[in-house]
Amino acid sequence: MKSAPMPAGIPFPEYYDFFMDWKTPLAIAATYAICVSLFNPKVGKVSRVVAKSTNAKPTDKTESSAAMTAFVFVHNLLLCIYSAITFYNMFPAMINNFRTHSLHDAYCDTDKSLWNNALGYWGYLFYLSKFYEVIDTIIIILKGRRSSLLQTYHHAGAMITMWSGINYQATPIWIFVVFNSFIHTVMYCYYACTSIGIHPPGKKYLTSMQITQFLIGTPLAMSYLLVPRCVTTPGAQMAVWINVGYLFPLTYLFVDFAKRTYSKRTTLKKVD
Repeated sequence: MKSAPMPAGIPFPEYYDFFMDWKTPLAIAATYAICVSLFNPKVGKVSRVVAKSTNAKPTDKTESSAAMTAFVFVHNLLLCIYSAITFYNMFPAMINNFRTHSLHDAYCDTDKSLWNNALGYWGYLFYLSKFYEVIDTIIIILKGRRSSLLQTYHHAGAMITMWSGINYQATPIWIFVVFNSFIHTVMYCYYACTSIGIHPPGKKYLTSMQITQFLIGTPLAMSYLLVPRCVTTPGAQMAVWINVGYLFPLTYLFVDFAKRTYSKRTTLKKVD
């Protein structure tokens, strides 16, 4: 299975073939899922944000040392900044592509100008960031909280789906990169704030934004399979189906999470 041509200017190009080997995301995703299963606590504590809204007992709340708090803050801040940089570079490139091409050529990136000017480079880095994001789960487990099926499926699946889109140069992968980088900018900014005791309102709206990106992104990705002369190679078509197949269960898990989490909090507030 041959890797896509290396995007120009990527950092550490000597590792490109390793990360674009299909065995790499599969092996890392499988190892991640197995480790979560082994080290996930049977009964988990709750975060300070959840504890504050549900009146949990002090013993049920996670407590962090100054070093852990600093690490979590820096981790979330770095991902916030990185996501913002990705969106800052990708969104204008998308707009410029539509300004300089016909609707069909821009949408399908027929001459690979979007890929060569932005998507190949930033998409590849976004793919690599999915390996780093498993630190989210490590932090959760180190704090004595349980990593949910949603968390595990989300991180493991993102590695594989991003690999497929980049490896086969599937134009619809821009949806993942643009939408997700925007959502992650807001999300990791929120988590950076909560890690140091600042509690901005509206966490449920973050979940709504995540669900919305799936509800828009899934049919948008599928539309590429219907537009003539758009996704022309078998590999790119397979990448679209891999991403769509990943998004259906992910959307269900997010909706289920929202129902269980926010309806429960509303009920508790009414009781109080």
